[in-house]
Amino acid sequence: MKLPADIHLPFFAYGLFKPGQLCHFRIRDFVQSSSICTADGSLKERDGIPLFIPSKNAGIIKGYLISFIAGREDEAYDRIISIEPDEVYRWQVIKVNDTDANVLVGKRVDRGSSDLDHVEEWDGKSDPFFNDGIAEVEAILEANPSFDWVDYRPLFRLQMAYILLWSAVERYAGLKYHFGNNATEKVNRIADEKCFKDALEKIVTETREVYSTTKLDKYTLDPADPKKSINYYYAVRSNSVHRGKAVHRDFDTIKSSLTELLFIFKELLRDSFE
Repeated sequence: MKLPADIHLPFFAYGLFKPGQLCHFRIRDFVQSSSICTADGSLKERDGIPLFIPSKNAGIIKGYLISFIAGREDEAYDRIISIEPDEVYRWQVIKVNDTDANVLVGKRVDRGSSDLDHVEEWDGKSDPFFNDGIAEVEAILEANPSFDWVDYRPLFRLQMAYILLWSAVERYAGLKYHFGNNATEKVNRIADEKCFKDALEKIVTETREVYSTTKLDKYTLDPADPKKSINYYYAVRSNSVHRGKAVHRDFDTIKSSLTELLFIFKELLRDSFE
């Protein structure tokens, strides 16, 4: 995606780049000033991503008018387009508080998107995967504490919960790092977060190994190595999606991984939305 035509204009942030949202960290170091404001228009949402539709008659949308440090505007806007939003957004100049501002306007808003009726302000913290989804994972984990050789349903329930948790993790990574389809690349970016490293060291007290179902590649959980650990948790997810091996060992692996990754992910959400 190209930079906006005039990078010296302020940026109207109504979604992911607002203060307290997942992508604000990308531009935070370049912000000269920001103020709460409104713009004429409406919102839609597609796959958890807000889409702004400018319109004089639709209503008002709350956001932030963000001015960047003089001489650093190109870096700031480059950080914005680095999430590869060209399939989702296009640049447009609108009036915000009688000031011209650049804004990311939704493209093809009638395809695969849902209306956010009567919503004046979008907040990623309310995403159902980060709320109801996490609550469901916690409930399943609490209700299935042990394995029963007669009843395999506790194992299957934990596997379902683990896959649901990973759906939330991948949604988080996709919204925070880029909208492309390379899931592995996005997931590996999580390992670079200081919060992930700190939470990993806090909750994980041992090293463990798991082998992939197909190629039998080895993945190691190591509290001192975030990169290896995120790939370990992802390998456990992949094994759950495909086929199992030793059932009792699978239960122990799933339960431990689910407990640890749930704690880590809740810490990531808390830290990212502060």
